Amino acid sequence: MIALAVISAVVAMCAMAAALWQAREAKKAQEAARNAEQAANRAQEEAQAARKAVEQAATSALQAKTAAEEARKEAAQGQEAATASRMLADEAQLTAQQATQQVNEITEALAAERSRRGMPTFAITPGAPDEFRLSYFGGPAVIEQLTVSVVPGSRVLGLSQHNEPPAEHLEIGPLYNGSAITFRAATGQRASAVFQIRAEPWEPVVVRADQ
Repeated sequence: MIALAVISAVVAMCAMAAALWQAREAKKAQEAARNAEQAANRAQEEAQAARKAVEQAATSALQAKTAAEEARKEAAQGQEAATASRMLADEAQLTAQQATQQVNEITEALAAERSRRGMPTFAITPGAPDEFRLSYFGGPAVIEQLTVSVVPGSRVLGLSQHNEPPAEHLEIGPLYNGSAITFRAATGQRASAVFQIRAEPWEPVVVRADQ
């Protein structure tokens, strides 16, 4: 009887030990399952974040591509505008040169005609700043008095010979054939300086200041 009791006690103890081991294993399994679930959640969150990053990168790349295309278009338009501006500037310069040449040709023709008819001929050349030299030739031996006037649009602001205030008209004389006289003219651009010269009894003549 005692032996049976001992055996029963041993069997019970073994069963309890097995139950405790199973309980510990079950707890470890639960913890492992909980850790696996947390890891799965973290992996899902990281995957979502990675997907958002990829979407944002794709959006940024598309925006950058669009901005680059717009920049290329603007650069092309700017180049076209610059080319058009250069063409217009070249045309304007050519037109100005042609107009200047035509004016010079007309002036030379008028001077030749005046000289042929024995009429007085005048030439104006720039000197020091705001200073011009009026030469007379091809007419009478002396002109007692002539008038130099401002021509509208020629950028000449006023005329003077000595220290008097600039005026629209300047009386000069006498002036001998083959001689010259100096006067002052406040002008913004010497290349555009044009003057009208009146010497009675002849018609007034317009003279451009030649360099």
